[in-house]
Order: sequence, then C-alpha cells, then structure tokens
Amino acid sequence: MGVYDSITVKCPKCKTEIDCQSKSGPCELSYYNLETAPASVMYDANRHAPFKCYYCGVFFFIDTDRRLTIQLPWKL
Repeated sequence: MGVYDSITVKCPKCKTEIDCQSKSGPCELSYYNLETAPASVMYDANRHAPFKCYYCGVFFFIDTDRRLTIQLPWKL
C-alpha cells in the first residue's frame, strides 16, 4: 500500500467534508483543503472520482482549475 496526500473538500450539496486522495505531489500523508493544496497535489485530485457524499448520496468531482466541487446530475 502506497502513501498519498489528502484534499479535504465540501460536498457541493450538503457541505459535508470529504477527504479525497491524491498520489501526485510529495505523498507525505499531508492534508490540504482546496485553497491550500499545491498544484502538484491537485493534479491527481480526481483519482477516485466521481466521489460520493456519505451523508446525502450526491456524486461529484473536483474542478481542479477553479478549485471547487461540481455536482453530477445523477445518483446510483
């Protein structure tokens, strides 16, 4: 199992905080938010996208250029 960094984002619907893994960048088990994450970590922010909010069930991805979460129009 490899190491990674985490980016804490908010669900675009209910604002629950969710940690997303990135395996680009330094991979030092560091935690960032969308505002503080280095560009090298943001590069792989959607590695496991689409993300699912555990609270409300919404699926979303991270817009790495604008540094925000985008809700997808479907649910499973």
